Amino acid sequence: MNRISIRACLMLALGMLPVAASAVDIVLTGDTTSRITATVRAANRLLVTDDKGGWFDQGLAMQQLRGWESPYETQARLRIVSSSGAFQVRMDRPLEIRNTANAALVFRRPKVSLAAEDGEQKTLEVGLDVKFQNPFAPVAGEDSIGYYGLAISAYPPEGNFKETAGSYVGELSLVFEPSARIP
Repeated sequence: MNRISIRACLMLALGMLPVAASAVDIVLTGDTTSRITATVRAANRLLVTDDKGGWFDQGLAMQQLRGWESPYETQARLRIVSSSGAFQVRMDRPLEIRNTANAALVFRRPKVSLAAEDGEQKTLEVGLDVKFQNPFAPVAGEDSIGYYGLAISAYPPEGNFKETAGSYVGELSLVFEPSARIP
């Protein structure tokens, strides 16, 4: 870079200062070439949606498909977009599924688990962080996308069908957090 271009840059920069500032000529000698680099990184993202990019606005219906002594179950497919690729999940509070007409009737032994597609289910619990790793992004620097299976099961309240029949509701509260990349 020569003295004329440096002086032009300085004049341009000084011209942008408030009117009260005075102009100063600065003469640089010697090596006047500097290398300046800047890296702009997108904020670390962690987005959790259903597999189509929406959410479960109608909730998830549980079914008892294997007989009276079996649990009610449901599954949901999640899409997780992550900048780091690594994240952890835990339950925020215990899952309680209660009868809407009689709050004393509560489903027993609820179990919540999450697994990467074709992966092993990992049980989620209150206060216990469970780590997951998305597949690597196809292009370095882009967010990774992974698909996961959420499974929920619980046994119906004790008693016969006539005593326990009714409508039940519950709220599953999970915490998803980005974590350091798993090597």
